[in-house]
Amino acid sequence: MNALIYLCFLIFILLLESCNITYKVRNQNNDIEYMFYSPCGKAKIELVGKGNSKFTLRQEFNLDHSVNLTSEALQIYYNGKKVQPEFSVKASRYGEIKLDGNVTLEAAFDLEESVFDGDTILVFGQNYLNCYDANIALDTIIFSFVNNLRIQGVND
Repeated sequence: MNALIYLCFLIFILLLESCNITYKVRNQNNDIEYMFYSPCGKAKIELVGKGNSKFTLRQEFNLDHSVNLTSEALQIYYNGKKVQPEFSVKASRYGEIKLDGNVTLEAAFDLEESVFDGDTILVFGQNYLNCYDANIALDTIIFSFVNNLRIQGVND
């Protein structure tokens, strides 16, 4: 009997550990991904959440020409507070990352608190890319958290 209780407890713990809830956050246009175009190519940008406080800004570049990305130019704000991302690729000592061809760049960050209905994450970057010796800004992308689930008598 004790072995059965331990087995059930072990299965319960394994189920909790395997529940890696990941989701994509919608932006101000209610889209899951944002397309960023430049003269050197394009990038698909999406915000992926894992749980309530871990996020990754995934940027999938499809470039016709090499670019230099300035990592310090990427600004991320959660409800008005600045968040410092960590890039999946190491930047040079000048803060630049050289990109060429098809490459995925991720900027991960953790929040001190969980996200709730109405919270926003703003992403933008002045002089984010250098393409053909011209600096290109990353448009402001607003990711918002909206609880669309309404239960009659509870949420009203």
